[in-house]
Amino acid sequence: MTTKLITLTLSLIYFFTTISAQEITSGKKKIKIESVPKLIIENVLLLDENKNQIVEAGEDCFYELNIKNTGVGVAKGVKVNTYVIEGSSPGLSFEKTIYVGKIPGGTQKTIKIPLSPGITVSEGIVRFRFEAYDVNFYKSEPQYYDLKLKTKEKKINLAISWYYPIGVNTTVDKAKFSIKACIMTSNPLKEAKIYVNNVLAANQRGMILLKSTDCDYTLEKELVLNEGKNIIKLVVYNEGKKIEAPLRVITYNKKPLEHRLALVIGNSNYDFSPLKNPSNDAKSMAKALRALNFEVIEIIDGNKKEMKQGVRNFHAKLERDRGVGLFYYAGHGVQVKGENYLIPINSDIQQEYDIPDEALRVNTVLAYMENSGSRMNIVVLDACRDNPFARSMRSGSRGLAQIYAEGSGSIIAYATSPGSVASDGDGDNGLYTQELLKAISIPGIEVGMVFRKVLSNVKKLSDGKQIPWTNSSIEGEFYFTK
Repeated sequence: MTTKLITLTLSLIYFFTTISAQEITSGKKKIKIESVPKLIIENVLLLDENKNQIVEAGEDCFYELNIKNTGVGVAKGVKVNTYVIEGSSPGLSFEKTIYVGKIPGGTQKTIKIPLSPGITVSEGIVRFRFEAYDVNFYKSEPQYYDLKLKTKEKKINLAISWYYPIGVNTTVDKAKFSIKACIMTSNPLKEAKIYVNNVLAANQRGMILLKSTDCDYTLEKELVLNEGKNIIKLVVYNEGKKIEAPLRVITYNKKPLEHRLALVIGNSNYDFSPLKNPSNDAKSMAKALRALNFEVIEIIDGNKKEMKQGVRNFHAKLERDRGVGLFYYAGHGVQVKGENYLIPINSDIQQEYDIPDEALRVNTVLAYMENSGSRMNIVVLDACRDNPFARSMRSGSRGLAQIYAEGSGSIIAYATSPGSVASDGDGDNGLYTQELLKAISIPGIEVGMVFRKVLSNVKKLSDGKQIPWTNSSIEGEFYFTK
């Protein structure tokens, strides 16, 4: 008994001391352990114009800090969030989120976070907190910095400071950009002018100029940018003085619309076990995706030939145009020996061994998508209904088998968890597709959050009986609508 206990203890010590390695050995078999990133923030520095480690009103300055990944996995889509956690900071603007991108294991990146202390900034100490995290929510320990602020000492005749753009240089991918500035003046304001590339873009009549509590005047204007660099000059006048704000450069890189292609299949009209909702689901999904700028290949009640040809056409277009590919299927689906199949209408399936010849392999669709060169692939399978061939199948498996997203840009979503089944539903749409249609129409929700929202809503509405499942290897970002 003692010998067995010692052996077990040593085995556990060995397992936990090697858990961060790429693989461990158990007997003769090697077991792979998924490597994970470990993010660390260090060397937080304040770089200020006056080089005195005090941020003064109207001064150009920024934080500089290093983001290290000391783990063995790749940190994907890393962002750094900045918060004020103590002290008051009226008149102080800063970038709250900085996108860093991918950080492989054992490497680091240096980033800068612009600060804009306005002319109304008040004296005191403000405590900042910095946190880094990636798309899988691996987070760093927070780092802190106590920032000293100094106000203007002399009475201001006329002064301007920017609220936004915060930094000197800003790059955007939209043609419209709203600028905002604070104006302090001891005399009545006479005029304000905005120039873009030395061309007058607006005078006082063409902008919003309001009295405010923080400033004598707050100036706001939405500009329509030229493609490329836009040098913004703001000039204000009072009775006795003219002053220019520090120049701001906004670079507008017109982002070409990324191609979006979807293959949507909905099968309801089966001879052996018809379903009410899939054809409605597919029609609703195709309509919604078209409204979101997807080119859609739509197949309703497809037989084997139509489904296979649809997949080939989908692959050819995706390979040509790249961008984002989305495959949506609603209808009967089964698993045989751990492999998933989508069932066409008019299929002649008598026994389990008929399925590979009569149905469409999910792995075939995945292979086409993964080899197309698309930036991101989204696969949605609302095919987890009761197996209509259960009596003739020896395996007795329910629902679909679990599959994993491969590569660096795939997400696979099931209407319910692997091995489980979902009902066809009572309304015009199944519960899962109903909630998915709602989620993709909400502006500003990243694709991963879309499926998390669907999971939460479906689970709640079904009283926990249906729990959607998602597996993701996405690295970049994608929004159905912004």
